[in-house]
Amino acid sequence: MVDYIFPDIIAKVLRKPSDRTQLEASLIGVTFMLLGSLGMAIYFIGFTDMSIWFKILLGFGEIGILSFQFSLLVTTYIQYYTLKKTLGLYPIDYQLRQKIIEAKDLITDLNSLVELNLKEEVKQC
Repeated sequence: MVDYIFPDIIAKVLRKPSDRTQLEASLIGVTFMLLGSLGMAIYFIGFTDMSIWFKILLGFGEIGILSFQFSLLVTTYIQYYTLKKTLGLYPIDYQLRQKIIEAKDLITDLNSLVELNLKEEVKQC
């Protein structure tokens, strides 16, 4: 039996790690890739004898690579945070601090909406 392109024995191995383990490994992997590509770009742009055009192209390519990797890192961290929050893996004091932050953000949003609503009512009068 083949699952996608993997034989059954490999598919079984790939199903074993938990979601948390997979996300933690992804976070570490993306972080090292990001740091490695940044370090290589700095080295090649700053310390090698290449043409200026090649260095410019390398710089533009690195900007794209870094933005993609940072986006992937943020997305993976949000998934990891959501998983831990859903499974209740954060300590109670951390959960309470997060709820307080959420409550403050909600109060700020509500105050903005009320203020905006009052301004619209004044304009209508």
